[in-house]
Amino acid sequence: MADTVDIKKILGARIQYIRKSLKMTQEQLAERIGIEPQNVSRIEIGKNYPAPDNLTKIAAALGVEVYELFVFGEEKSVPAMKKFVISELNRSNKTVKLVFNFCKAISQS
Repeated sequence: MADTVDIKKILGARIQYIRKSLKMTQEQLAERIGIEPQNVSRIEIGKNYPAPDNLTKIAAALGVEVYELFVFGEEKSVPAMKKFVISELNRSNKTVKLVFNFCKAISQS
């Protein structure tokens, strides 16, 4: 499994990139979303995965939509994204559960 993508690290790096591009400190982001600064640090280095409700708060604090936190690298067309997502869902039940819970959480907000 050496070629497995660590989504926590990639997501954390994306959050950090957006935060830094806004010249926002970890402390400022933590205050805006209501968590401790060390938790922001753990998210950004990929040790912790933010809870779905915190993802919404992080996106709002950074001025982006939740899905934009998951845009890694170049943006692809919607059909290409759907094909990729379906491919990943077919590979792992764990991924299916994660995506299901994520979609369920954001649809309730």
